Amino acid sequence: MSDIYPQSLPCRFEGFPARIRVVCGQAFSQARATPYSFGSRVTLAQTPKSGQTFGALTVGQALPVTEIIYSDTGDDAVFDLKVSHYGCGRLYLADAQARFFTLAVIKGIRVEAAGIRRSFETVDLWDTLIAAATDVSVPPTPVDTIWLEDADAHDRVRVTWFVGSMPAGGRIVSGRLQLAGVASIQA
Repeated sequence: MSDIYPQSLPCRFEGFPARIRVVCGQAFSQARATPYSFGSRVTLAQTPKSGQTFGALTVGQALPVTEIIYSDTGDDAVFDLKVSHYGCGRLYLADAQARFFTLAVIKGIRVEAAGIRRSFETVDLWDTLIAAATDVSVPPTPVDTIWLEDADAHDRVRVTWFVGSMPAGGRIVSGRLQLAGVASIQA
């Protein structure tokens, strides 16, 4: 099943390091074509395709592919071990009597080596306040604007801007703002 936009949304990958170190599991003991075995410690580097989006975010079409990819050679095509992180969010109605949509956040890891190709996924379910009668086949028209400004490539400083409505000469802003940490408001 392909995930169709806007009923499904792509994940935003953040904070992945340039290199990771992994320990090979038991499957490597049975895979004779790989140079690694159970317990081998391998350093992997992000590949050139890592973090790039392939395809366009188009209404009614499958989500474009974006993955964080690591391999032992740092190459996408030539490797002995490659690990890819992928994911998306999917809106759906849990049953015929559901009053609101549920958001399933799918996160996965795919391991590829000679003789091995396995994927491991987790699914987190989130209740939303999106009414069941809402047409989620059309992207919502933005009334307010929210954008993210990253100050540097290391994700050390981030500012989320919110634009809503404010009465002339007033200091009350109406709108919704979700925060995940310390915040300050400047007028």
